[in-house]
Amino acid sequence: DLPSDVPSQSPSESAQPSDQPSDQPSETPSDVPSDQPSDEPSSTPSCSPSSAPTESPSTKYGVNLFYPEWTSSGIGCRNDGDEPDYMAVNPTEWLSSTMQACCKKYFDGYMYDDCMGRYPPDHDDCNVMLYYPDWNGSNQGCLDDGKEPYYMLSNHQYFLSNSIEECCEKFYDWDFFECSGTTPVLTHGEFYPDWSGGGSTCLADGKIPDYMISNQNWYLSTTLEKCCDRHFYWNINECLGTTSVGSNDWYVSYEDVKCVQDCSGAEPCGGVAEPWDKLYSTKEKCCKEKLPWVPKCRFN
Repeated sequence: DLPSDVPSQSPSESAQPSDQPSDQPSETPSDVPSDQPSDEPSSTPSCSPSSAPTESPSTKYGVNLFYPEWTSSGIGCRNDGDEPDYMAVNPTEWLSSTMQACCKKYFDGYMYDDCMGRYPPDHDDCNVMLYYPDWNGSNQGCLDDGKEPYYMLSNHQYFLSNSIEECCEKFYDWDFFECSGTTPVLTHGEFYPDWSGGGSTCLADGKIPDYMISNQNWYLSTTLEKCCDRHFYWNINECLGTTSVGSNDWYVSYEDVKCVQDCSGAEPCGGVAEPWDKLYSTKEKCCKEKLPWVPKCRFN
């Protein structure tokens, strides 16, 4: 028999591809990356070193100065610690404490904007200036204007800091909060003793000296009464701003060699007693304990 031109049966229909992807990947991922890294540099270079810091002087303690860079990928100033050795050993000639000073020195003119634009000031990894103690000026804090003396630039690991907080902590620790412009956290109240005017006063004006903030447990109080009681207990009425009328009890006046009454006015008042004066309910008890050698004490 000759073969039939018509198939003996209809071919099976193949399933249509699914519109939904399967839940599991069809193959185990390869351990080898599919693409090679790009040779092109990123649009904005990082300020952080791309590799472990070298042993050059500018990176030993983590304070990196800006140096000029002329490469095929662009020109500009970097502070990643990878400056050439000839620059590292001569920092006052080649290195700068701010990116602006570096760009102005080596790329002034039409290249200046390109140099400054390489590291936007708001870039998280960028530190576009270093801080130094202003000993030649007002000597009240740290500056970042790039006008530090040459001896500080030559020994920048000691004199320059990456942040104003680091600089203030190192050189103005006794006045840290004023120097850094930060607000301290008060954990023991805001009242502090004011000894500046020679009086007996507690204040809560927000001008607490840094040395008191460093020892809040002793110097600060939550109320005026607690502050006065701790630091001016001998003159608590003046500290509180109150006038005492006295208790009308008795206390000894060694100056007058007699016992006087705790009150203001004519005798037998001797004025309001001081906090350290021991009081007695009667004149006789005061004389017996404080002036036993003065027989006429009870009659004076």
